[in-house]
Amino acid sequence: MARGEGKRRGSVRSAALVSCALATVLLPGCAQQSDLVKQEKELTAKIAKLDQAIGETRAKFNQDLTTLREDELPALRGNLDKGSNRFETIQRRLDDVENKSAARLNVLEKIQHDQANLLKTDRDRVQEELAKLAETVGVLARTVDARLGGHDKTLEQLSRSLTDLSAKVEADGKLTSEHLAEVNKSVSSVAKALRTVGEAIETREAEQDRRLDEMAKAMHGMAAQAGKVKEGKPAKGGKQAPHAGDAADAGPARGAAPVVAAEGAAADGEDKNYEQSLQAFRNGDFDGARKGFSDYLQHHPDSKLAGNAQYWLGECYYGAKDYGQAIEAFDRVQRSYPDSAKVPAALLKKGFAYVALNDRGRASSTLKQVVEAYPRSPEATKAKEKLAQLQ
Repeated sequence: MARGEGKRRGSVRSAALVSCALATVLLPGCAQQSDLVKQEKELTAKIAKLDQAIGETRAKFNQDLTTLREDELPALRGNLDKGSNRFETIQRRLDDVENKSAARLNVLEKIQHDQANLLKTDRDRVQEELAKLAETVGVLARTVDARLGGHDKTLEQLSRSLTDLSAKVEADGKLTSEHLAEVNKSVSSVAKALRTVGEAIETREAEQDRRLDEMAKAMHGMAAQAGKVKEGKPAKGGKQAPHAGDAADAGPARGAAPVVAAEGAAADGEDKNYEQSLQAFRNGDFDGARKGFSDYLQHHPDSKLAGNAQYWLGECYYGAKDYGQAIEAFDRVQRSYPDSAKVPAALLKKGFAYVALNDRGRASSTLKQVVEAYPRSPEATKAKEKLAQLQ
């Protein structure tokens, strides 16, 4: 840049000298020469001012260039680095999204593959059954032909039957395919359906346990009646009536759901009040049954049915879905009536109440206590099944 400025200044000076030379040649006389000298001085002064202006401009340019290098260039580089970091961050996020999308795509592909295999298996099974059916029809046709011979009408009917069966099988296959397609669309409802089935199974098991319990109580009552008959103590009307307390203490409740077992025949006094409360529970009147059992425990805390009443009080809370009160009531069976036959059932239902509250830790601990303390009881079997579900 300095070299260019020098060239420009030399050019200006050369031009001035050339101008002076021309003026000397063309203009005669000393006066004209004096004017030329004067003009040369003026030109020289202007050139000096021009050089000074160029120097100032160069200094300012250098200063601006230095400022640009020292201040603005680092800032630009910093912004560039920030932009690069943001780009890398966005790129990593895009990579994560791509990886997650690929994982989900793999899961969907696996589900589609499994469903395709299931559909293929069903189709193969249908085809196999169709082949067996065709073979059976063929055997029948050959048997009929061998025995009766010439019964084209029968063979035609069999053929039509085979055609109808084939059409039915194809229709069933189509329905199966449509069903599988619906299953693919409603996978999320499978869990709900399984829960519904589980509840139905539990209800059925509870009903079976209730019937078994009632049969056990009835047999116990019959045995007691037979014993009293042997002792020569016939009941009123020639029959020996079993005592309500004996039937009630024959065994613990067997069900995982609220189970209503026959606790004994109604009698006078405290047994009658107990039976009325139990009947209210059977009828689904949990509030009435709860009040009745509470009154019974308040007035007859030392009765042989007190442990049973405490257990059914817990069942009333459990049936009303007041699981906190149910846990407290079941726990009191073991604390206040440790010798009661209802203790295993109370522990089992206490564990189920914890499950209903989604407290898996306490539920597992309580159910394990049933298995360890009463390993041969039906309650231990149900506790093991519930523990397996909690895994």
